[in-house]
Amino acid sequence: MAFKASKFEFVEIPVVSGSTAMRYAFQDLPKLRYTALQAITAYTVNSLTTCPSGNAVVNMTIMKTAYLVLYANERQDLYRIPLVELNRIQNASSDPFVRSLWEGNNQKVTWDKSYVELSSVPTFSAAASFAFGVYYA
Repeated sequence: MAFKASKFEFVEIPVVSGSTAMRYAFQDLPKLRYTALQAITAYTVNSLTTCPSGNAVVNMTIMKTAYLVLYANERQDLYRIPLVELNRIQNASSDPFVRSLWEGNNQKVTWDKSYVELSSVPTFSAAASFAFGVYYA
């Protein structure tokens, strides 16, 4: 059976130029409070060049070191999902991707306790954003 979206929200985690942090948290997302996670996707710089904020999407070097941690149902049950596993857009470049949308199980995500964690110290020469599409009900 095909996935059918109820609602969609584009979400980004902005990063300032020169940042060397290893963890980047989601901001408060009022539209996603008290909702059920149906699916999530991540976007690469080869799929979107800029986010609605005007920031560029993080480069692939950083994306390949990034893991998503979602605080869901009052626990860190969705722990260290590789961001490249969430990219489902096949580009002509060498971006890793999967064909299927990563589907949740209607978990209640506490977004301001959720974050992206990096496995190595990043080099952000300019402002950038981790970019996500969240499908929810």
